[in-house]
Amino acid sequence: MSHDPPTEATGPGASPGGGISDLSASRRRYEIVRRLESLPPFPVVAQQLLAVLADDPNSVSRLEQIIRHDPTLASQILKVANSAAYAPTVPIDTVHRAIVYLGFFEIRNIALGLAVFSVFKPGRAVRGFDVRRFWHHSIAAAMVSRILATETGEADPEVFFTAGLLHDIGRLAMNAAFREEFREILDEARDRESSLLAAEKRAGLSHAVIGAWLARNWGLPEVFVRTIAGHHLPPDHPKSSRQAALIQIADQVCHAAGFGLFKPPPCRLAPLAAHVGLEMEALEHIQEEIEALEEISETVTDLIGFLQ
Repeated sequence: MSHDPPTEATGPGASPGGGISDLSASRRRYEIVRRLESLPPFPVVAQQLLAVLADDPNSVSRLEQIIRHDPTLASQILKVANSAAYAPTVPIDTVHRAIVYLGFFEIRNIALGLAVFSVFKPGRAVRGFDVRRFWHHSIAAAMVSRILATETGEADPEVFFTAGLLHDIGRLAMNAAFREEFREILDEARDRESSLLAAEKRAGLSHAVIGAWLARNWGLPEVFVRTIAGHHLPPDHPKSSRQAALIQIADQVCHAAGFGLFKPPPCRLAPLAAHVGLEMEALEHIQEEIEALEEISETVTDLIGFLQ
């Protein structure tokens, strides 16, 4: 594992916060890395699901094999496929039928989400961290990211679904490894009626850079490291990228539609849209679509129940 200390470019930040505020700078860096390295490894089944997308994006038999070899995941997939969110006319009783009914990418994306987020048990959420709203935001951002990728001519929109799903994974890491600090950040955001991003900056812990550090340590593809790290950077920032800008647009669209935690960060939709070559009219249409996606609530309710 990497022992490079997190910095503003590669990790949580420079200023102290919460339970580690009394430590010296060197000790604090060590403690941050120690806590991050104590987190569970990336699930093997999630690695396999990512590999399916990279190696053969339409291998139904391989996807079915991966899911069937994880009985817990297979059971969860069948429950989701038979849930109110998808409302099948006849019961779906095999993984193969679930793939046929919901589609290859839908099942693969649901399975990936279940596998990744099962690492962080929702029952251990700190006070003030609404896991259901977190899921609302993550799933909505994934869906909007895929739409944006299609609208802007990206070669593989499903990669952006995954990037959108994972963009805030640093907050799950904070909930698991920086519980005291994260609780104080949530309390401050609520008391000051500010964004979580602003409260994080005041505490010196950034979910974006924590998430990117975790993604790199897990060995995730670099595209996910970049989008997680850069999804709050202004479009003219030297470390910004087109991919991260698309995820940031999705993030802000979802906040505007009510899928978010507390007050949203400053809105940069116009310059971000210009940066990726997206017409504002198209963006407004996407905003209207996401506001009408009531099935997000049903899907989130089902997924949360299966993870608890």
